Amino acid sequence: MAEYREPAALAEAIRNMRDRGYRDIDAYTPFPVPQVEEALALPTSRLPVAIFVVGITAAAAAYGLQWLVDGYLYPLDVGGRPPHFPPAFVPITFEMGILAAAFTAFFGVLALAKLVRLWHPVFEADGFESVTEGGFWLEVRSRDRHYEAERTARELFDTRAERVMRIGGAR
Repeated sequence: MAEYREPAALAEAIRNMRDRGYRDIDAYTPFPVPQVEEALALPTSRLPVAIFVVGITAAAAAYGLQWLVDGYLYPLDVGGRPPHFPPAFVPITFEMGILAAAFTAFFGVLALAKLVRLWHPVFEADGFESVTEGGFWLEVRSRDRHYEAERTARELFDTRAERVMRIGGAR
């Protein structure tokens, strides 16, 4: 873990570490910093595609179920309408598609952002609470293929880090 005073310094440190071959890194900031997000080169999320697919599938399933029950298995002649009358199926079809898409978005964000975790090893870093007040932190994980404790610490100090520390055991 390395702490920086300015977001620009953190973004520059991320670029520097990525140029040296590190890929398993993460940044912690008190507010969104576009330069840091760009430097991390995060992949685009697949969540919008999942939301769309689940929403369309749920809408199709809702329409199919209504057709099966109302139009095929138990047809009723109500008001002279045919058993399969598509405009009658639109509200439920739409609502089920929206409901399934909303649940997918909600639980997808919880899962992908790992918001269900109550503890993370970075919380053990001395002074990490400064990330809520104006501190900027860079984490290089020990599972990175370029990670060597002493060399990585020197390289983090070379990026003008305020302080560098190793937390926890092997992760």
